[in-house]
Amino acid sequence: MKRLSKKLNFKRYGLFQVKKKVTTSNYKLDLPINIKVQIKVFHILLLEPALKGIPLEKKIKIDANEDKYDVEEVIDLRKGKNTFKYLVK
Repeated sequence: MKRLSKKLNFKRYGLFQVKKKVTTSNYKLDLPINIKVQIKVFHILLLEPALKGIPLEKKIKIDANEDKYDVEEVIDLRKGKNTFKYLVK
């Protein structure tokens, strides 16, 4: 599915082993340590079955500039649960 903005597109990084089934629709994945996500549980709609015979990913190269943006101005600030959310220009 193509989105209007490239940064909102779905990203497929590779093939990973399912560590455990958390609920009927959520699975915990065995991700490499260089993928920095706090929660490694994903909804089944975000996952696709792998074809047989394709090796799993051991290391993944992620672009270091992917999550960096030039901020002109901080417009608003909200305090969430243990985090801050910024509205920027």
